[in-house]
Amino acid sequence: MIHPTAIVSPEAQLAADVEVGPYAVIDGPVSIGTGCKIQAYARILGRTTMGARNVVHATAVIGDFPQDRKYQGESSQVVIGDDNVFREGSTVHRGTGLNTKTVIGNRCYLMVNSHVGHNCVVDDDVMLVNGAVLGGFVQVGARAIVGAYTAMHQFCRIGRLAMTSNLAGHNVDIPPFCIAMSINTVVQLNAVGLRRSGMPRESINGLRKMFQLAFRDKERRPLKVALAALPADVLAVQEVQEVVAFCESSKRGVARYQAWSKRHVTL
Repeated sequence: MIHPTAIVSPEAQLAADVEVGPYAVIDGPVSIGTGCKIQAYARILGRTTMGARNVVHATAVIGDFPQDRKYQGESSQVVIGDDNVFREGSTVHRGTGLNTKTVIGNRCYLMVNSHVGHNCVVDDDVMLVNGAVLGGFVQVGARAIVGAYTAMHQFCRIGRLAMTSNLAGHNVDIPPFCIAMSINTVVQLNAVGLRRSGMPRESINGLRKMFQLAFRDKERRPLKVALAALPADVLAVQEVQEVVAFCESSKRGVARYQAWSKRHVTL
């Protein structure tokens, strides 16, 4: 299952059915689980642990040194779950700092030329569209979609089931369940994503009320103040509590509402 032109380190541990394509390089104490396919010219190195049934396409690089001037060669890791896809040119860097790690969950899809920086934590079922890049220490919640050529500043967070538009840049947190556009703004709830996730209608309705009252607050109060003033029946919704907790724990600030067209300004 290993092509004769591939280079596999004697330190590496590969399950018996792992496929390694032409000119692929597996360098160092790499561990690759059952059913994985490492295609031609891919490179996996360092202390990288990969679960089952992952597919690494041509020229993807996983586990290389972090892009951090402070990094001095400390031992760090990349930890990857099961059933992920890493398309051509995608990159995942190991943690910076002794015994730190970059973590990717299960069933994620990293499209062409996307990048996961050092010490990031990417939850299950996340999609990074072509050219999307995550700076160091970024956290991405489950089932989030990071649009093409979106750039996320280091230490920022993207909440569960959130979505960023193409060609966006953010240096603040993107709340769960929201669609973010342009720079540091949210425009609406990710209604399609919420429905597809199987979320109960009552929860979606609660989120709609929360978004209307807090994010589109006509009094333009600070977001935390507007969230604290939500009616009790809205605050009782579990998903609304998730948004409130996310915003209250933010260290970099939270993206604020901005109408995405003149048609929506007066609504």
